[in-house]
Amino acid sequence: MPLPTVAHRILAAPKAGSNAASEDAADAHIEAWPVRAAVADGATESAFSGLWARTLVGELLARSTTTAEAFEAAVDAGRAEWAAAVASRIDDRPWYVRAKAEEGAFAAVLSVTLHEDGVWTGLSVGDCCLFHLRDGAVIATWPYEDPDAFTHRPSLVPSRRTRPVPAPGTTTGDWEPGDALLLATDAVAAWLLRRDAASVLDTDPSAFGRAVQTARKKGALRNDDATLLVLTIDDAARP
Repeated sequence: MPLPTVAHRILAAPKAGSNAASEDAADAHIEAWPVRAAVADGATESAFSGLWARTLVGELLARSTTTAEAFEAAVDAGRAEWAAAVASRIDDRPWYVRAKAEEGAFAAVLSVTLHEDGVWTGLSVGDCCLFHLRDGAVIATWPYEDPDAFTHRPSLVPSRRTRPVPAPGTTTGDWEPGDALLLATDAVAAWLLRRDAASVLDTDPSAFGRAVQTARKKGALRNDDATLLVLTIDDAARP
């Protein structure tokens, strides 16, 4: 049986009231198997954290990253890339920006790999969250199931080589044609755990932005960068 095609879309809404660029990142490689997807959430308190989130996502998608050893190699490559990019940007910045950059950036990250044999693997540091949907219902969430479990002090991946890389959590599952996987940064994840996560499957970027805005006004969604990557597996190959 031929492998199904996989599609993805990224739904994102910036933090309300902020002119700064989003510190989240998301991307997927769906052109060939294994399929890879990742999201990252840069820590607001650190300098150039959005750049670090984008760098991490790029490195995780550039290689097979399904083990702790492969994850550490991806982080190491990303650290070199981030440091070079930051060095070219801080020469004309105020001293306090340069000092903050010396402390490094931090980010939570989640990646998923879909393998040809019907297995998917997940890898995570921090509080991004994965939702596995089948037949319109959530059959698993990872690493959180409780919307109240999110904290303001999650484990984070540091950009500086002087800081240790946290050991990533890993998990596996089985995918079927017709399934969907949602990769969410923390604020969106907590929101989806309190509602019907399947409701976002047919949502376009404009509708997502409106839903986020409405949820924030109601106090149902924390005001933070909101990013959701929707990965859908074509059901044409379903027996």
